[in-house]
Amino acid sequence: MSQKFSWSFNGGAPSGAGVNNSGSAEIDAITSAAVTLVKAMPADRDLALQIDDVEKLAFFIMTSSLNDGSVDVKADGATRTKLTGPLILYGEAIGLFAGDLQTLSLRNSSATDAAEITILMGFKLD
Repeated sequence: MSQKFSWSFNGGAPSGAGVNNSGSAEIDAITSAAVTLVKAMPADRDLALQIDDVEKLAFFIMTSSLNDGSVDVKADGATRTKLTGPLILYGEAIGLFAGDLQTLSLRNSSATDAAEITILMGFKLD
């Protein structure tokens, strides 16, 4: 049974430049994952998402409690991406980030703080 997922995004600067948009998507399933990355990790922590077909994803959102670039993520052999804010991918943009999401490799290089990572994904199963 499909369900409606509503989203909104807004941001702006004191100068008046900004963006404001919202919408919704019919999705068949939502799942989430959360992991804590200890400070000063000596190696990657792999998170098995087991998603081999990113075309079935309607959206992929990853947030980190640290947004200073000390947390990075790597998917399916792609270049590492430093998280300096939420990673929000919608529709075909997901395929630009990763060809599959079987496993994400995460690392926290902060010498002082652990990082809380949250992932939210919406699927279209047809």
